[in-house]
Amino acid sequence: MVGVSQAEWQGATAAALRRQDWAEAEQRARAVLAVHPTAAQAWVFLGEALEHQGHPAAAWWCFDRAWMLDPQAAWVSAVMPRLAAVRHRAPPPWLAELLAVPPVRVVAAVLARNEADNIERCLAALQPAVDAIVVVDTGSTDGTAALARRAGAEVLEVPWTDDFGAARRAADGAFGDEGWVLWVDADEVLHPDDVAVPRILAGLYAAAAEPVVIRVVQVNRIAGRVRPRYDIVRLFPLGRGLTWRGRVHEQVVGPAGGPPMRIAAARIRLEHWGYDPAVMAQRGTTARNLRLLRLWIEEEPDNPAAWGFLGRELYVAGRLEEAVTALERAEDLGRRDPGFGRLVEVRVLLCEALVRLRRWEAAQAVAARAVTAHPDHPAAWYWQAQVALLHGLDQVRRALESAQRAQALGATYRGFVSADPEVVQFLAPAVEADALRLLGRWTDAWARYRALAAARPDHAGVQAHLERMANQVRQLAAWVAAPVPSAGAPGAPGGRRTP
Repeated sequence: MVGVSQAEWQGATAAALRRQDWAEAEQRARAVLAVHPTAAQAWVFLGEALEHQGHPAAAWWCFDRAWMLDPQAAWVSAVMPRLAAVRHRAPPPWLAELLAVPPVRVVAAVLARNEADNIERCLAALQPAVDAIVVVDTGSTDGTAALARRAGAEVLEVPWTDDFGAARRAADGAFGDEGWVLWVDADEVLHPDDVAVPRILAGLYAAAAEPVVIRVVQVNRIAGRVRPRYDIVRLFPLGRGLTWRGRVHEQVVGPAGGPPMRIAAARIRLEHWGYDPAVMAQRGTTARNLRLLRLWIEEEPDNPAAWGFLGRELYVAGRLEEAVTALERAEDLGRRDPGFGRLVEVRVLLCEALVRLRRWEAAQAVAARAVTAHPDHPAAWYWQAQVALLHGLDQVRRALESAQRAQALGATYRGFVSADPEVVQFLAPAVEADALRLLGRWTDAWARYRALAAARPDHAGVQAHLERMANQVRQLAAWVAAPVPSAGAPGAPGGRRTP
């Protein structure tokens, strides 16, 4: 498919699938993957074509590879359980050849300090996924290093200098210059279904001209909820000058003047409990991070990443005014730094902080900048919608309070300038009814509209509101009485059989 654009081959293959020409779709997808084995959508198309031709086991392998390359794919929850029963069957020879990647050495590096409760579980999960494990211990006093050596890991003991980036850089020489390195924290556990993925991804990108860095999936368990993050780089090639920078929330960077890094994603799921509030409180994580971030800003006062991370930590700590100041500084610096890739994250968090402070106009301005600069980011549009909605509801509440105040003053006002009795007797009650309806207080709104209708039976607007509310109640009653469609049923969300 050399010389054919991505839009062209995707369009042609999708058209073949729509025509239910499964053989043509298979041929087109195979031709693309022979040249571009990291094209996740081509693997999806191939899996769909194979499943429709009665090859579910082969389809599973295609979908699994697509999921490896696109861990946020929306079709996964519907497709993978459907094919789970055939997942252990071997692929046909032609597909095995298409799936094959060159062998690449992968070493795991584990950053640890006083992780005796976690280190053995972490290392046991990593052992089948990598060729060697190096534990970087930054001063444990609870036997972490001894447990790691007993588990077969090499232990590199480095002094702690209030700098996570420096701790990771201290291990650069321990891995050699060949292969790839997967960095894991000691309180993270690799998902058992992903043990093959680090070697596969390293093999797929080993020959890339530019250095490819791989984002993993950090599956955070926070107060009983699962909060995945897809923006953390942990897997990258050795010998390309890549290393770590930043005292805390450290990032992978390339050599000055070197080729730009290419960022890819992978389904390498790391189960993580370190952001749970109880764990953070026990370890004093927030206080430590704030201290390190302030040290970082002293050293690099114009670094937008340092200011952005400081703003995030302050927001989590509930120090909203300070968070806004730091995030505004991060946005200002980030706009002038073309290499800063987290500007949308800064703006989204700044919107959240401003909303919590009820600074609506400022939040609207930030949201507008976000959607203008990042029109493809869902969170930018969400926060523009959320700010508009919450501001509107806040205004409706103010309208309700003002309308009720106008009515209350009608009985006591005795000023020189007379008050229009229409305001007290009808207009203010009408605004009150409208506000109650907009706030979802329908029973209260209905009572107010009924009272208005009794006073003014010929008022078309009041009658129209009552009729609309009655129709909506009847429709809701019919929906409540109807059975709820099950997931996957025709017409239900997610009911499509194929991705």
